[in-house]
Amino acid sequence: MKKTILKLLSCASLILFIGLCSCTKTNSIGTNDSAKTTTDSETSPASAIMKPATATSIGQSAFSLWGSCSDMPYLISGTNGICVPSGNGGCGSDYLGAQQSSGQSATGMQFYGCFKGGSNAPDGSNEMAVFICTDVTNWVGHEMGFIKTLNDNTLKMYVQGNGNYNYKVVPSAYNDNGYHTFKCQVESADHSNVDFYIDGNYINTVSNSGVDYWNGFYYFVGTTHRTSDGWSSAGQQIEMYDMTIF
Repeated sequence: MKKTILKLLSCASLILFIGLCSCTKTNSIGTNDSAKTTTDSETSPASAIMKPATATSIGQSAFSLWGSCSDMPYLISGTNGICVPSGNGGCGSDYLGAQQSSGQSATGMQFYGCFKGGSNAPDGSNEMAVFICTDVTNWVGHEMGFIKTLNDNTLKMYVQGNGNYNYKVVPSAYNDNGYHTFKCQVESADHSNVDFYIDGNYINTVSNSGVDYWNGFYYFVGTTHRTSDGWSSAGQQIEMYDMTIF
């Protein structure tokens, strides 16, 4: 996650379909902008079509829910889902998270859900993300997942590791604030490449040369970061259902 994810740590340490959900409530990920990769390639590698050998579902009870102010994530009644709203503000930095309590070796993750964002935040440090990561203490480890910046409502696929944060933008057809199945999977042929899928369709590959993402000890995390007051985040939230690790 971006350097501002370190703020998430300090906050966490202080406390640490579609019709089914009736939520009314609606990371930082990466380093500096100079490290970001934005070139696109729509050619699917051969390994992108490989199916994971095993998949393990992660239930609601496997997650710790925390918030730095008065807001909190919550379990979505009648489903296996979790809602992580964007903070209401008024207390400075407001970070909320649903974090898997125990990790496991994995090569990817998948969930059904949505990123309900907006474009009214003052800058991109206000964001929401769902990802798997190897470091939930200092937030500087290996990561892969999806992140939406709330100053421009842009959804991205990203990887992090060895001080680099590389991403590619999700096509607008899938960045509609709606419900989709989101998946990322390390390539078996090249462990520095992570392939991204939405609704079963291969979208793109994000690479981080020299970083081995295969079989890391990962935790599943969903989080929102509000770093500034003075704007409305009403209705902005993550919803996660059917969380799965490969």
